[in-house]
Amino acid sequence: MIWVKRQRRLGAKLKSNPFRIVLTVPENRYAEFRAQLQAQRAQLLGEVREKIAASGEVLGFANQSKVTDDDGLADAAAEMDVALVMRESQELQDIEAALTRMDEGSYGGCTECGDEIGRARLQASPAARRCLRCQEKFEHAQSQIHKAGL
Repeated sequence: MIWVKRQRRLGAKLKSNPFRIVLTVPENRYAEFRAQLQAQRAQLLGEVREKIAASGEVLGFANQSKVTDDDGLADAAAEMDVALVMRESQELQDIEAALTRMDEGSYGGCTECGDEIGRARLQASPAARRCLRCQEKFEHAQSQIHKAGL
């Protein structure tokens, strides 16, 4: 178990005893990522609200057949809308989980192996929960599951 103790000075120190490891991290180490995550969350929520308002319906993907006389095209459009809503929902969940990890002090650590997630990876994907090595293993396992289901 890793306990995080925040300090206001720059630099990070690792203190350990036989019972626990305490990683001291400056408070603002991930401030840029928090701001980026909050901006992404606000943007996604805004996009979802716009889609709902523009559709004039509770669900933006409902009744696509009103837009076109082709039922096949309407079904395809509805499926695309559902997929988009699901992707945006997952992205929002990932952002919320990252912000929660920040509040708990576990942000920046891989949820699989416990190693530190590289800063470059966090810059590319601030909601990342796994280091690059563990993410690659996860994606490989997911692709194997998908292939087995086909």
